[in-house]
Amino acid sequence: MILFPFFFIFIIIYSQTIKQLNQISINEELPIGTIITLLNDKIPNLAQSLEYDLVKPFSSELDLFSIDHIRHTLNIKKRIDFEQICLNININHCLISISIAVSNYDTIIVYTLPIHIKNIDDNSIKFFVNRTIIEIEENDEYWFNKTYKLPHAYDADGDIITYSLYLHNWNKPDGLFELDNKNLLLKPLKKFDREKQNLYLLRLIAENKYQRDISIDIIIIIKDINDNSPQCEHNKTIFSINNINSISIFKLNITDLDENNNSKLEYNLINYLSGFSIDHINGYIIFNYTEWKYTNETKLFINITDYGKPYRLSTQCIVEFKLTFLFDINLKLNNNNEKNNIISIDNLNLPIGQLIIIDKQEKNFYLNYSFNINTSLYDIFYLNKKTLNIYFNLNSLLLNRILTNNIIKNENLSINISIYVWNINNPLIISIKNYSLIFNLN
Repeated sequence: MILFPFFFIFIIIYSQTIKQLNQISINEELPIGTIITLLNDKIPNLAQSLEYDLVKPFSSELDLFSIDHIRHTLNIKKRIDFEQICLNININHCLISISIAVSNYDTIIVYTLPIHIKNIDDNSIKFFVNRTIIEIEENDEYWFNKTYKLPHAYDADGDIITYSLYLHNWNKPDGLFELDNKNLLLKPLKKFDREKQNLYLLRLIAENKYQRDISIDIIIIIKDINDNSPQCEHNKTIFSINNINSISIFKLNITDLDENNNSKLEYNLINYLSGFSIDHINGYIIFNYTEWKYTNETKLFINITDYGKPYRLSTQCIVEFKLTFLFDINLKLNNNNEKNNIISIDNLNLPIGQLIIIDKQEKNFYLNYSFNINTSLYDIFYLNKKTLNIYFNLNSLLLNRILTNNIIKNENLSINISIYVWNINNPLIISIKNYSLIFNLN
């Protein structure tokens, strides 16, 4: 596009002629005062004219040139910025025209000089954003149909820009993402599992033909969907309750690999056991002994459900409780010397003591039980299961060796005893009592 932004006022008696000069080209941003052409070479017989000068343009913004009448040169008067002057003209071929009026005795000739303003690479490439965040839904079955728009870079010089894509460590995102350079679109090359990796950091590089470049961060967030059910740490969790004087609180270890509401959980008991309750929000299992009624059942089934959308997912956890508080075990010893806690044995055929088992809740002798006695010296005792009397096992080879040695050295015999008592219908209802005894075998 050629502009003629000039106007002329001439005295009507003069003969007027308009002539076109050959186009010249100059770069933008030349220093003020730069000579862009010699007018003697452009305009014939210029030195013989009465006078000549530039015709004032319509707009002061286009008043860019001046004439040195001594040297007959056309000079730069103001800064020439291609992007400012040519934005509304034609950024691909910016052409402005100036008019020089030359006066002779009876004529005025107006010479029109087209000046092509050439763009130079004086502007940096810019993005209008500092970074871009893109959310990609995890495990999207239609990932191959999805594309995501990337930000365009801007070069005020109008240079062609090409783009390239890298991971944040400057490796290519092979197998992950692909760049559609023509349409500037990000294309995933797979579906993503947020639980394996929930964030990808990319760099988008914009470069022009002069190898000027700029980059911005592309942050890929893998958006969570509710695709994971809550998980119990163990298939079956066992807790031990041994304190009946206060409320006992237990916490299940449950994980949900999703996030936000997709991992927010609700806890509910499937079966009911007296004395047990559960906090629906935090999953604390609460045992209150004062509300507990004896039962052979010590297993709780707990349903854990998330708040995910569009569908809530759930799982079932099993918790068993070992009740160690129910039985009061007492070994009533015979011939116990209280002063030094030594049991004197005068007759090996008589019982050394009797086992007494009390149900603490019913406060009576408990009969529906099974038991076991472990000692630090194997097979040295036996228990009469009807009377619960404990005897030395005279058939024990170990006991006979001890007795023989005792005759020679007359030493006391130290023994550790562990007594286990449990409900025959549920071995998790169990109590344990330990004794350390010293015998003097006379």
